Amino acid sequence: MKKKCENCTELFVGRSDKRFCSIKCKNDYNNTIRKETKAVTAEIDCFLHRNREILALIMGSSKKETFDKLILVRAGFRFDFFTGIYLNKESKTYHLVYDYAWMSFSDQSILVVRKTK
Repeated sequence: MKKKCENCTELFVGRSDKRFCSIKCKNDYNNTIRKETKAVTAEIDCFLHRNREILALIMGSSKKETFDKLILVRAGFRFDFFTGIYLNKESKTYHLVYDYAWMSFSDQSILVVRKTK
């Protein structure tokens, strides 16, 4: 039974689960998918990396510090970009940015914690 290649749409014969006519077509298809993904996520990755840089800069070698929210805002920190959410035992929400976590308080202060290995 002949099938169409998912990359070049040429007909080929092969196993029932085969999707591409050649290794080149398979590689071209997967490289195209990766390029599209990279293009879409590049801007978000920049925000995440910048947020981590800001937290690393203000924390220095400290493991746990409280800052005024305005300090982070002036540094260009984007509170809407983070890599995950963590709920501690007291049901308090931490927003994760790679190896840092931050929690907002009602008095406009931010607790920043660095994850230790």
